[in-house]
Amino acid sequence: MKKIIAIILSACLFPAMLWAEDKEQKQYLPEEGDWALGIDVVPILKYIGNAFNGTNGSNELSHVGGTPFTSGKFGGQGLMPTVSIMGKYMLTDEWAVRANVGLMISSANNKAYSIDDKALAENPFSEAKVVDGARYDRNGMSMLLGAEYRKGSRRIQGVFGAGLLFAFQNSKETYSWGNALTEINQSPTSHSFANMPTLPTGYRALKQNGAGSDFYLGLTGSAGVEWFVAPKIALGAEVNLSLYYIFGTQTYVESEGYNATLGKVETRTDLYAPGSNGIYFGTESLGGSLYMTFYF
Repeated sequence: MKKIIAIILSACLFPAMLWAEDKEQKQYLPEEGDWALGIDVVPILKYIGNAFNGTNGSNELSHVGGTPFTSGKFGGQGLMPTVSIMGKYMLTDEWAVRANVGLMISSANNKAYSIDDKALAENPFSEAKVVDGARYDRNGMSMLLGAEYRKGSRRIQGVFGAGLLFAFQNSKETYSWGNALTEINQSPTSHSFANMPTLPTGYRALKQNGAGSDFYLGLTGSAGVEWFVAPKIALGAEVNLSLYYIFGTQTYVESEGYNATLGKVETRTDLYAPGSNGIYFGTESLGGSLYMTFYF
């Protein structure tokens, strides 16, 4: 009799055990203590779309990651990083802290030949050359730190957040010249690189600092939705309402030239352009207009 009862109980409890195990295996929503990483899926969708419309020759993934900041509103310098790391940590099942950080550091050297003035003075038929150089340093960073609250117990949740935004971009150009500027050679042959600052006659740039340098500081609020297409994997979209202040730094140019009044070569630093400022208020996308988040 005991065996029969045990068999009946096992038969009744077995489906419940399977259902509980299935429920445990299919925990779709994030839970307290979960970490999350997100990527912007728009570049991936564009890549797939181009693959099907016959543009494979020029098809490439421009970036895979979050969009840290919509740069270029004031001046259009476009120095901001185009990829960021999107991360979250679930404090509870409903509340999370979030961060979106982007970083860009780059340096490029451009070189060109100029006639060797000294060799030409010694030999009119000389074809000797010297090398002029221009170094371009570009860097930028953006950071969005905040918190979010999510509402919903099924596979679709509303996500609402707020945060503090800080970002900057900077540019510096440094020039080196093969022909020295001296009292004898007051107008040495030099290559004219692109986007060089305009200076008084007889002067040439050595360094330009601050061109296109901007700082951003403000607040953002966001509202969006996440659809959990698989356990702990969500496809989401959100819109931000942002208010931030932008101020640009002054641009200084260090140059060298022959001062006829003093009768000597001089190096001077001058204010080339004043700083600018502005304020922005409106909706935009920070972190990806369409993104995918992985919770673990």
